[in-house]
Amino acid sequence: MNIKTSHTLLAIALGLGIQANAAASRISVTVENLTATGGVYFTPVWVGFHDGSFDTFDVGGAASASIEAIAEGGDASGIRTDFATAAAGTDDVIFAPDGFPGAPVFDPGDSASLVLDVDANSDRYFSFASMIIPSNDAFIGNDNATAYEIFDATGVFNGTLEILVLGNQVWDAGTEVNDGMGAAFSVLGGTSTDEMAMIGVHSGLGVLLGTDTLAGTTIDTIAGDFTQAGYQVARITINQVPEPHLLAMFGLGLGLMRVVGAKRDSGSKLDGGLAA
Repeated sequence: MNIKTSHTLLAIALGLGIQANAAASRISVTVENLTATGGVYFTPVWVGFHDGSFDTFDVGGAASASIEAIAEGGDASGIRTDFATAAAGTDDVIFAPDGFPGAPVFDPGDSASLVLDVDANSDRYFSFASMIIPSNDAFIGNDNATAYEIFDATGVFNGTLEILVLGNQVWDAGTEVNDGMGAAFSVLGGTSTDEMAMIGVHSGLGVLLGTDTLAGTTIDTIAGDFTQAGYQVARITINQVPEPHLLAMFGLGLGLMRVVGAKRDSGSKLDGGLAA
């Protein structure tokens, strides 16, 4: 193989690699609960990749039935149905490995990941939603459908994205009075009261601070107070997972580069010998 041929094959391999990168559609999503021991929990996280038209909720507006189901009980079935009906894109739910008995919620310090196959050309944007527990109707999620762009307009991955969810990004669905009565995952007891308010920033757990959860743990009055400045609730990290054929092309490219390098070295030594 001469050096010209090697260069040609190298260009082809690298070109195929670039095309594969542009078309890659395997994405990993990692969810972490960043709260300290005694902090808040949150339910399995609904995640969706879409074209930017699927709006989960609007701050200042009324909660939909699906957001109410998430905020009051962590039930993502409604929003998954909405998403499927709208043919919005690709979605799933990320479950924590442990948690409350019979409920794989995210304990303080928990982390879990999921890999999804998405369409890089149409599933450009990312949305999420999950209930904060214990609470009456507190939840996290993004109200701006295009806040998180994963791929650009040509389908190329924009790079690793880290979404840091702070305490002032915990939302109140406005569907139940925040008096702690009948709060999900709490042993406080009582009966919840319906409320006809709009979605807004949550004012905190109030009487639920210092009380026990169904897991037998206690929500600490400090570690569980997400109204504190800089309080970190969760981190969501989105990465591209290399396709096997892309890795193969990358390996071919490296191999051809070595061949070219070896040919050049051999040519240099031969020229040097003739000159001597």
